This record gives sequence, C-alpha cells and structure tokens, in this order.
Amino acid sequence: MKRIVIALFFALTTSFIAHAADAPIKAGKIRIGLDSLPLSFGNPFRTAQIPTTYFTSAIFDGLTHIELNGTLKPRLATRWESVDATTWRFVLRDDVVFSNGTPFTAEAVKVAVDYLASEEAVREGLVREIPALKSARVIDEHTIDITLAEPDAQFPRSAAALPAVEPNEWLRLGREAFSKSPVGTGPYKLVEWQANRALLSAHETSWRRAKTRDLEIVIIPEATSRAQALMADRIDIAVGLSPDMVKSVESEGGQAVRIPTAQVWGWAFVLMREGKPVDSPLQDKRVRQAMTMAVNRQLIVDTLLDGAARVAGQGATRAVYGYNPDITPFAYDPAAAKKLLAEAGYPNGFEMSVLSTAGSAGADAEIHQRLAADLAVIGIKAEVRSAPMQQYLQHLSLGTMPTDAFGMSYPADPNIDAIRPLRIHSCLRRQPFYCDERIMPKIKATLVSRDPTQALNLRREILAWYHDEAPMLFVYEGVRFTGLAAKVRGFGEAHGFIAYDQIEIVD
Repeated sequence: MKRIVIALFFALTTSFIAHAADAPIKAGKIRIGLDSLPLSFGNPFRTAQIPTTYFTSAIFDGLTHIELNGTLKPRLATRWESVDATTWRFVLRDDVVFSNGTPFTAEAVKVAVDYLASEEAVREGLVREIPALKSARVIDEHTIDITLAEPDAQFPRSAAALPAVEPNEWLRLGREAFSKSPVGTGPYKLVEWQANRALLSAHETSWRRAKTRDLEIVIIPEATSRAQALMADRIDIAVGLSPDMVKSVESEGGQAVRIPTAQVWGWAFVLMREGKPVDSPLQDKRVRQAMTMAVNRQLIVDTLLDGAARVAGQGATRAVYGYNPDITPFAYDPAAAKKLLAEAGYPNGFEMSVLSTAGSAGADAEIHQRLAADLAVIGIKAEVRSAPMQQYLQHLSLGTMPTDAFGMSYPADPNIDAIRPLRIHSCLRRQPFYCDERIMPKIKATLVSRDPTQALNLRREILAWYHDEAPMLFVYEGVRFTGLAAKVRGFGEAHGFIAYDQIEIVD
C-alpha cells in the first residue's frame, strides 16, 4: 500500500468550520489507543504535554492555537494586542458555549488565570510551562486583560495552552471533582470513566462540532499491543508507535502517520552537577564538536526512523519560532573528528557514561547504541546505562545526573518557541547541567524583547551559539508515529493536540 503521510494544519477559517452549524453528526465511534490516561484525569491545568493533551484536546480549547508549521492562529480568542510590557488584551469569540450550555465569556478566562496565579496552583505543571500569570481583568463580556508577572513578548503563543474550563462547575466542584466531570468548549464531552478507558460523546453545540458521534479512549500501555489491537480491529487509531510498527500497519492495509514534533532529541552533556562544574573532557567544546562529527546521524534517521525525521543542527525544529535556517549541521566526518579530538588533548579518546530511560520507546534504545558505536571509532568509549523514568527525572530535577551525558530533548512545547528549551538548557534552570554566563545577557534580552525583528534575530543568534558550543549532541528533529485503520479519515495532530472534530470513520 502506498505510504500515506499526514501533516495536519489546524485551520480556523469560516470555510473550515462551516460544517459545525449545518452538517449532521454521523453515527459511529472513534476508538483511539493511548499508552495512559492523564494522571489528573480531566484537569487541563495539570500539564500541556502528552499524553494529557491527547485527552484534554477532545474537551477543551485554548485562547490561541499553534499549527503544525508553527503558525499562531486564533482559537477562543479572535485577536489580541499588547497593552503594556506585562499586559495582553484578548478579544474572545461570542458564539461559544460549554458542553453544559453555559455561554463562554471573559469570566471563564478570568477564573482560569486567577487559579493559575494562586498558591494553590503550585502543584500544576502548567504553571511551569507557560509564563507566570499575575491577574486578569474583565473589560466586557468578551474582552479580557491578562497581566503577567514578568514581560513576555510571545505570550499569545503560550495562550494556546491556557484552557477554558466552565467557571461555575470549576468553582462549585473544585479541582479533584472537576477532573472527574470536566466541562469544556471542545468537540466532545465526557460520558463515563471506566477501568483503562474513557467514553465521550459529541458536544452537539460546540463551535468545533464533531463529525463522529462517539469517542472511546482506550488505554493500552505497550506500543506493540496497541499496534496489534489496531490490526485486529479493536481500535481505529494507535498513537505512539515505532517506525517498524507503522510499517506493519501499512502492510496490513492500514495507514501510517508521521508527524513532526517541536522537539530535538540528542545527548545532553553534563557540564555542571549540584551547582559546580564537573571535571570532564566534555568541558572542551572541541570534544563536543568532535563527538557530533563522529556520528552518522543521517544513517540513524534513514535506518532507525524510517527517513521520517531530519538531522538536527540546533535546538529548534523548522516549526519553532526562532529557528535559524542559516545553521548547517556539523558534517559526518570521523577523520576530522579524530583530529579535533587530538587537538583537544585526547588523541586516544576517553571513557564516558550516558543515561537512558529503562524501556525507552520506539527506536531510542537502538539510537543510543548506534551513537556509542560511532563514537567508539574515534576512541570514545560510551557506556549506555538505563534507569527507571522516575529515577531519571529525580536526577534531572535535583541536578544530580550521575553520568557524563543523558538522552533528552530540547522541548519547545507548548508555545513552540526557541527560547522555551533554554529554561532547561541554560543557567535559567534552578539546577543547571549546562550554564554559560556569556550567553545569558542575550537570553534575558530575548525574553523581554517586544520588537518582532529584534526578538527573532536574538533567537537565531542564540541558536547559532548553541550550535557552535555544542552543549548537546543534536541528533534529529523529533517525529511521532501513529497508525490508522483504513476507514479513518481526517486524523491530525499538532504539538500534542489532536483535531478530534475532524476525524471520521467511513464505511
């Protein structure tokens, strides 16, 4: 079967949503297999990362939306403007209702902002994923001012992750009860939680009206089992597969979806531990550059990622705001790498360790081994160790990473901005594993710049710095693999948000 590559662009034009008011909702059920339900169930404030967004995007909408190619579009807000350095005014749609019939107004946004600005919200991951919110002021029924704790010239991009919850139910039920009975403006509403699944039905009056009557989210933890369930017609969509799995789906008559992400994957070098520089050959940027040159990243992309990814040369993908098109990735050249290593004082190489997560999904485990094999050619012996995810995250949080490097990504989610990963990969991090004060004035200037041209140029200059300094062995621009049954039409995902309103099951 001819390979089908689907790249979704969430559009917000009149023609695109005209079906909402006119077309009948077809009978039928979409069955989608995920690896887990959100730990916080239907609480959209918990995080703007997958797998939570795979569920919450069926029920909730943000103020804005970021398309697959990185373009910022309206969502619940139709337009916005900067009032001053810290305040943004959003004009909201006037034709939206929640699934319980309550009209969507500026009060709903105020309730969300007030909660995220409160001490109670410190437990919510979203607080750390978007700029700190200070307050909100209702101007009129469909206009609201949102004030930030600090200037952020790109806040409308972060507003894509700011969900609208039905304010009366949120205040009446509280966080825990609301998460079990969530009410939003999206195309579906929750009917029932069951063991390892959630049942939803179409929100009849949603401004993004569904095309298919019912939605069943089925939890199948293992990727192999999800692929098998798809091919056995127990589900219609299997998310989070490996390249080989989607090939199997295709061979059985299904469809393969290869969706670019806003993350760059590679080995992050541990140059600081518990607030102090570590004694390591990796402190010399020539060593870090040599390692990048020693790895045949194109071969990794072609053989382990089905050619669906791209070789990375910077900490941003092509969809990310600030991506620098003038950066050329270091070329694969083991001879030049060995020479550079000798110039740095390591003609015979050295030993190092790398941490991966136990049970790494997809091709990650193979990629770790391929990197180690390529580095061995220039004398660097990289021992790949694995740790349970919880232990890995604990080391990352505390700045106690016990190895010389670790597998990680430059995550631009949820605002798809090149500056977002630097909150992790710079001195901005509370316990940094890489911190170079020379670049910090430029990073801080970028965070507050309100001039569009300057803001873009600063981001590109920072990305060029990171390319040259090579604090990470950039390997590839991320891609996610999803399998579809032959009868599925309209599936698409952009940065973890699934367009449930566009999915159809055809006879």
